Order: sequence, then C-alpha cells, then structure tokens
Amino acid sequence: MPLPAPAEAMVGSERVLSSQRTCRGRGAEDQRLDRALVNGLMMEVIMETSSLEVNPHLQRNLVKTRLKNIMVSHLAGRVTLERFRHLMQELDQCFPRYYPLIASGSSRAQEAAGGQPVKITPRSEPASYAPRVLREDELKTWLELEIRQILPQRSHRKLTAKRLLDFLQRTRGGWFRLKDFERHFGVDRKTAWEYLQKFLAAKLLCHNNRRSAAVRYALATHFLVVRADDLRPQVREALPDLPLKQADRVCDWLVATGGEPFEEGDWHVHLKASRCRRIIASLTAAGLLEELNLAGLGQMFKLSRRWVQD
Repeated sequence: MPLPAPAEAMVGSERVLSSQRTCRGRGAEDQRLDRALVNGLMMEVIMETSSLEVNPHLQRNLVKTRLKNIMVSHLAGRVTLERFRHLMQELDQCFPRYYPLIASGSSRAQEAAGGQPVKITPRSEPASYAPRVLREDELKTWLELEIRQILPQRSHRKLTAKRLLDFLQRTRGGWFRLKDFERHFGVDRKTAWEYLQKFLAAKLLCHNNRRSAAVRYALATHFLVVRADDLRPQVREALPDLPLKQADRVCDWLVATGGEPFEEGDWHVHLKASRCRRIIASLTAAGLLEELNLAGLGQMFKLSRRWVQD
C-alpha cells in the first residue's frame, strides 16, 4: 500500500528540511512534523479498518499493528535510522493520547454520513489487521471477461459477479467449505456444488483434493499476493507434528498476511502463546519466515520474499 499523499509529502518535506539543519538537535518544528506524520497515518489506518465490526480493544490493537507495518514497509530505508527510531518513539507517545480522539471523530463522521459497519468474519484470518491479500486488478479483469459465460443471465439471480467478488474478498485466500458458499449466496447444496465445479474448471478456484467432509475450495494462487499453492506443502513439511487441518490453518494465516510483517501476538486469538511461538520458530528455521528486529518495533516476522508475487 503506498503512503497516503499527505504522508508522502511530509516525508519529502522532511528530506528537504534535514539538509538545511545543523547538528543543533531536534527542535519544535521537527516534533510537529513527526506528530503530523504519525497522526496522519493513524487517521488513514482508522479509516481503512472502520468497516470491521470488532470490540474496541481489538480495534485499538489492529490500528497500532497496522501503523507499525506501514512504517516498516514504507519509511524504513527512506529516512535515516535516527529519524526512524524517533518516529517509532513518537508513535508510542502519541498513540495513547490521539487514538481515542481520532477514532471517536471517525465514528461520528461515519454515523453522520449514514454509514453502517460491515461485519467481516473470515474463518481463518489472524485478527490483527487487513493487508492486501488478493491481486484484485487481475481478479476483477477475470470476472469481467469470463463470468458471463458461467453465470446464468437472469437479473434476479442470487449469484452475481459483484457478490462473488465480495465472497472471495472475505475468504482472504483461505480454504472454504461448500456450506460457506451455500450460506453466503442463499442457494441449495446442489446449485452451490454445480457453481463450484464450473469455477474449478475455469481455474478461478482450486481444490484441496480431499474427500467428503474434508473437501475445501480456495481462490486460485494467480489471484493471490502470496504463492499459496507452493507455500502449503512447505508449511506441512515444516510442521510435521501438527495435524493436517491445523497446518492448513497456519498456511491460511500466512496467506492472509499478504506478505506484510506481523507480530506473534496476532495469532494468539487462535493459539496459545507457547504453541504459537513453537510454530513460528519452526517456520523460521525452515526458511519460510524472516525475523525482523527493527528499532522501536520489537520482534516481528514476515514471509520470505520468494513466496510473494510481484
């Protein structure tokens, strides 16, 4: 995700100003610039996540984790290490003071505009933040070109290209059941199964090659940011003591990061801390994850670059 325009301008302005400064240290002007940058990013993230219906504590953690990810991905390397450390300190200092004010203002603005939060409950996504998981341009192009040949041309049909896109966005690249598809579109089991077979034949979806109640479907890898079909067998191999179903769930979580950094705590909603730590250690030892130790952020992890598609 590119930096918001105001933040981009701030970073550019910071570079110009830094060349004009002496070694007299950081002054009030620098502090105002840093606060504006951090608060501007905070507003951007709050607006991004405002449609997620979660409790206030989880929302707070979601926003702070997403802020850290943006700073790692888009500021590290573009500003000096000293400046980066100062920005992280500014985040820790500003967040408790400004988050309640910004979040409250965002909620009131949404209510004034008549907006209603959308409840999104993907079955296998870590609950911390919502990165870019799908290659949406490719997916939308495919739907525009191919979907008319698959769906019946009836104006009252329950399954439309728009509703299908919404469903695939909610699955976030993870496996889903026939029952999930049935419920989302309000169709009977036979109709749902027939549609899924058509989507498999058209290479929109992939199949886990299991039988009966263990059958699952997922969006094909070429529509995902992460190379899920290559990653899945590697995750199972790196976690031989984990039941197959749980190993698949771990892979779904990794796919749902979109290749962005995450913290171990992002998975604690699903796993005990001790078990989560062992799983991440095994994935790191197998070369699937990279450990990040950046100033002010503590310990974070991300998928190795080879698992992420350009």
